Amino acid sequence: MISKSVLTIGNFDGIHIGHRKLLNRLTDIAADNMLNSVVITFSDHPAFTLNSAATPKLLCPPMLKERELRALGVTYVAMLQFTAELAQQTALQFLRDYIVPAWKPEIIIMGYDSHFGFSRQGNYNFLTGVAHEFGFRIEYVPPLLADDNPVSSSMIRNLLIRGDIIQANSLLGKPYRLTGEVARGIGKGTGFGFPTANLRLSTPHQLIPKDGIYLSKVHLQDASFFGLTNIGSSPTVKHTGIVEIETYILDFSGDIYGCPMELELLQYLREEKVFKSESELVTAMQQDLSMAQDIIFSGVWD
Repeated sequence: MISKSVLTIGNFDGIHIGHRKLLNRLTDIAADNMLNSVVITFSDHPAFTLNSAATPKLLCPPMLKERELRALGVTYVAMLQFTAELAQQTALQFLRDYIVPAWKPEIIIMGYDSHFGFSRQGNYNFLTGVAHEFGFRIEYVPPLLADDNPVSSSMIRNLLIRGDIIQANSLLGKPYRLTGEVARGIGKGTGFGFPTANLRLSTPHQLIPKDGIYLSKVHLQDASFFGLTNIGSSPTVKHTGIVEIETYILDFSGDIYGCPMELELLQYLREEKVFKSESELVTAMQQDLSMAQDIIFSGVWD
């Protein structure tokens, strides 16, 4: 049985620097008051249930979200499935039937866009009105601003779609990470002297940033390497039009098919191009590698 807690609720997609401001306040209050810190969140974006036609791509798969929340010092992560039934629950029902009995909140922390319950009824004003009845208090954390606008997951999605990986990473507070396992490709890269690891995403609807060549960091079990990642359809050698995520891993050789892989995108190098011949493609890949090595040796990404 859990003792009293300080909790917050939200989607926390990406766990960006705005989220971290609120989460740091959560863990600070927990430490100061000897309370458990609790985050109630969702395994998928609520929009998948509420409005599938306007579904945003995820920045952070559930496994990665939970791992990052725990790394920030959160004691308990309640990862709920956002079902149609849950979407119909009023804020009062969700508070009375789930939050209070399950987590015994002494303090609930709300951000500028925090809400829960049917029609987003469970906001700061709602909780202020019922706090005395349920025996908790409310604390509000103002948003973190970037260019006079609250930092948001939507803002970061737009940056990634434009290929502005540097700014997106700045707002995330860390490099954008794609997760999955290594799948087999057609093997063309090996013939060019650039064998690639094809990443099959663990969450198919995770956001894939703008097509192009990226300097990346590859995490394979307990080892990490720099990489050159191509996001796109490789139109010079393939004609499927399917967007793939292929990475040439620097200073690495070995059979890693089927192995878990996480890919951090560090810097956008150039757009994907159609070359007149495979030899022109190889020359461009050699130039990309040279550019990547210069950046690595500069120590920017140490």
